[in-house]
Amino acid sequence: MTLSNLTRIRQIARTGDTLRAWRMFEAAGLLASNHPDALSLRGRLLKDRALKANGEQRSAFFDQAEAAYLQSAGARRATYPLINAATIAFLNGKTDQARLLAEKTLALLESGNHDPETSYWLGATRAEAELLLGRFDAGKATLEAAIASTPSAWEDHAATLGQLRLILEEADRPATLLDHLRPPASLHFSGLIGLAYDDQVARAAINGAFDAIRPGFVFGALAAGADIVVAEIAITHGAQLHVVLPTSIASFREQSVARFGADWSARFDRLIDLAEMVETLADGDALSDAGITLGEEVAMGLTIRRARTLASKAVALRVRRPSDPPFPSETAWRRRGLPFREVMVERSAARSDQPLAPRSRRVILASARPLPPELPLPSGATVAALAGIAIVQFDSLADAADFAVAALRAMPDNRIGLDYRIVDRGDDQLEEIAGTAALLARAAPAASIYAASPGVLAMDLHAPHLKFEAAGEIVTPIGDIPVSMLSLSPEP
Repeated sequence: MTLSNLTRIRQIARTGDTLRAWRMFEAAGLLASNHPDALSLRGRLLKDRALKANGEQRSAFFDQAEAAYLQSAGARRATYPLINAATIAFLNGKTDQARLLAEKTLALLESGNHDPETSYWLGATRAEAELLLGRFDAGKATLEAAIASTPSAWEDHAATLGQLRLILEEADRPATLLDHLRPPASLHFSGLIGLAYDDQVARAAINGAFDAIRPGFVFGALAAGADIVVAEIAITHGAQLHVVLPTSIASFREQSVARFGADWSARFDRLIDLAEMVETLADGDALSDAGITLGEEVAMGLTIRRARTLASKAVALRVRRPSDPPFPSETAWRRRGLPFREVMVERSAARSDQPLAPRSRRVILASARPLPPELPLPSGATVAALAGIAIVQFDSLADAADFAVAALRAMPDNRIGLDYRIVDRGDDQLEEIAGTAALLARAAPAASIYAASPGVLAMDLHAPHLKFEAAGEIVTPIGDIPVSMLSLSPEP
């Protein structure tokens, strides 16, 4: 057993791919392990399987999960496996057993003689035990205190609230009892270029929208105008700023900030320094409508992903003039039915339009083996070959992703690469366009899709039913490529 194995399996389990995580656990030889960490992970995976099952199978999985956690606890004075065993017993209808284990957990906490744990998790464990014993007000107050002691441990809070929500539902109590403790919303922002650097009317309107949403995490670009104003307001409110630019930082600063004045440049530089993350698109040094749209889609995907991780809301905010048409990324967001808020302002400074590079968004699929001839191609897709690799080009990321999955279902030992990128219009140099996707197809494990970052992050916007997870980097002749992976487990 290695720590990296356990960590990777936990990561997969958190995405909701329970079957794949279980098969990875089996493949790693962990079913026979008596190590406490392996037993706790086994209990967690069995609980996840129970929550997706029904009837006798559900109860059997819960029984096995409880046994794994109790074996992990053993003679140790460990609160984590003990409280998990208690909750699983409760969810399985074994209320007496749940109360017994919850009381044992509280006694262990009261003794002070237990395995080391952070103050937050000790508080969360106490809150969970109180709920299991039917002391809902005490559980609520205990969790409030634990969260107040570590206000920025958002992922820990989300994990706790997910577990406690199950207890409340099983106890037939309102699941909204703890909603005030949910992590804050994640916000995608975009807006008008051409505001005066000191436009207080626009700032007040944007600030009002921000106060209504109260996000903890914001994602967007930093063009002179509304983008920078939103980002500054976010920083003032203590939100984390995540920047996604359609070009390199230097190119974006020159083309979308500096030409509007030194005041905007100084504000841009400050925000870049304060940002939690700055992501830039490859092949994007020439600003284009296609690059701007892809950058927005990536930022939206990150927004959705963060909200999903924290079990909170994803909201979009666009600052626009009443006459401005919707952007393609906005249309995709609205199609998902996600919350969308508009702030209407008038342009208070010249936009200083500049010609944008003639580029397009393209999805490149590379298949390590010839594609099944019976597989229908979506409208507009084109097929070619590159050094023994089948290449398909798509205009739609969702079409490409669904086609890739269908191709793997038809040929499970195949390997596929996906690259969502910006290309020059009319560019027919296949090696230039499809080189990255071909490298990914050669490197991907069997029955898997490797997709290049950051374009794959837009998958959460366009194909939310497919869970691509970060898989590190692959070393290639053209440099290291960060990738995300989708592995298709056989049907149960």
